Order: sequence, then C-alpha cells, then structure tokens
Amino acid sequence: MGTGIGWTLLHAWGLHAYFDLSWVLAGWDAFLFNLWILSAALLVGAIITYLPKAGVFQMVIGLGMLLAFAAQWISHQALIRILPEEVDYLAFLTKSAPIRWIIGFVIITATGLTQVFYLRWRELAEAQVRQTDTQVLVREAELQKLQQQLQPHFLFNSLNSINGLILVQPDQAQHMVQQLSDFLRLTLKRADEPWVTLGQELEYLESYLAIERVRFGHRLTISLQVSDSARAFIIPTLVLQPLLENAIKFGLYGTTGKITIEMNAMELHNQLQIEITNPFDSDMQPPAGSGFGITGLQRRLYLLYARNDLMTTISHESKFTVHLIIPRKP
Repeated sequence: MGTGIGWTLLHAWGLHAYFDLSWVLAGWDAFLFNLWILSAALLVGAIITYLPKAGVFQMVIGLGMLLAFAAQWISHQALIRILPEEVDYLAFLTKSAPIRWIIGFVIITATGLTQVFYLRWRELAEAQVRQTDTQVLVREAELQKLQQQLQPHFLFNSLNSINGLILVQPDQAQHMVQQLSDFLRLTLKRADEPWVTLGQELEYLESYLAIERVRFGHRLTISLQVSDSARAFIIPTLVLQPLLENAIKFGLYGTTGKITIEMNAMELHNQLQIEITNPFDSDMQPPAGSGFGITGLQRRLYLLYARNDLMTTISHESKFTVHLIIPRKP
C-alpha cells in the first residue's frame, strides 16, 4: 500500500515537473492510472494460482498485455469524463497512450512474473521439506528394522546352542533357556530406548554373556577395561553385542582351550573409543552364518552419523581387533 502511494506521488510530481501540468491534473492522472494498474497487477497475482504450470510465462505476458490495455483505456475514459474542458491535457493524454500502455504492461507483467517465481520457489522449498521429512522417516524406519532384526539373529544362534546342549548337557541347556528368557525380557523392556549410556549397555551385555558362558563354560573369559567417563557416554543401543558375538565366534572357533576377549573403552576428544580384541587363527575358517550382525551394525552407524569410518578392523599375527568410534550424540 505504501509503495503504491509513493509511486502515485512520484508519478504526479513527474507530470507536474516535466510536462508542466497543474497539480490538479497531475494528481487526477496519477491517481486514476495507478489505481487501475495496481488493480490489474493484483488481478494477475490472483489468477496465476489457477493457471497451469505449462506455458505459465506466456500466459502472464498475454494477461499483462490485455490488462495493461484495459487499465489504460478505463483510466483514459475516466479522465475524459472528469476533465472534459481540459482540451490541451486530453490531447496530451491521447498522445501518451502508447507510453502509458507500455508502462502498465511492464508493471503488470513484472508483478505477475514475480508471483510466478515466488510460487515456484515456495513449491521447491515445500518439496525439499517433504523430501527431508520422508528421508528422516525412512531412516528411522530402517534403524528400527535393523534393531529388530538383531534380536532374531541372536535368538537363532542361542537356540542352536541350546539344541546342541539338550542331549549332552540337559542341565546346562535348561539353565541357558532361563538365561535366554531373562535376556529377551530385558530386550523387550528396552525396545523403545534407541540411546543408552555405555554403563547401561554393559549391564545389558552381562545378560548376553551369561548365555555364552553357559555354552562355553570356563573356556570364555571377558576382560573389560572401561573408564568412569566412558560409562556415562551416550551410545546407540545394541552396538556392542554383535561385536562381542563376532569376537566369541572367531576366537573360539577351531580351538579347545581357553580364550580371553578384551574390551577397552575410554572417552577421548569428545568421542568414545572402543577396542575389542580376540584371538584369531587365520588358517581356520569361521562357521557358516548370515553375517548380519556386523553388516547391520555398519549400516546403523552410517544412518546415525553419516560416516563410514567409525568401525575399522585390524588383524595382526594371532589377534583380531575391532576399533569402534562413537561420536557424541547428534
């Protein structure tokens, strides 16, 4: 509104200063001309929202031409009726009609094109927001799926172990069933906890390790070295269990003696540094398996942190080490 008034005053001043029109004539001219041009520009802005996207620029130009002519003609006729005795002014009005049409066309078309570009920009912005929201939903759904898949993965392995113990060590099998029941009960309790402290995760892992100790007995020793600051660090739930399961599988396979799996965790440079080391015989082949635990963990880490460098492995002589970095929760 303020811009329209300012432009009208400037228009009147220009007619008065450069064409020597009286302030009355200049005021009527500027008021009526700009009134109809502004009305035409607003009309174009309203019409654009209903125009098809295909060929919208050509349509805006066509509307600009038509409405500029209509606005110029209506204001011309109004001035003739308001100022019928101003012969010199009416002659000036007639001579300036083409210039007035061009000015009206430029203003109306520019307004329409600005509206078109604004609508296109808003559509792109809204589409970007929808795409981002969709990606977030897909990411969260995939994370939930990966977390849910981990439970059956471990459950199948545990049931296979129980099956192997039923005939040779039925008491051990019964004890393992009880341990598995406790573990699954705790798993269901934490189903809605995507983030936990390392201390809480270690408590959860103790239920898992209790099952593995039933299976392997005195052969399996777990050495944990965890700093106090590391225990309070927030991590994604169930990121350590597949690594320990992998260490147990590779460390115990093909051996009959005792093994020690070491896990060290400390907070360094605002990150949680975790190392899990197990004995490893490169000449022995691992048992058949789906391999979901490690690949699923790699995918989860990427979805959570958008990084592929958070988990590395090193095989040196008879040791296999997994180095895991957990950044502070985003």
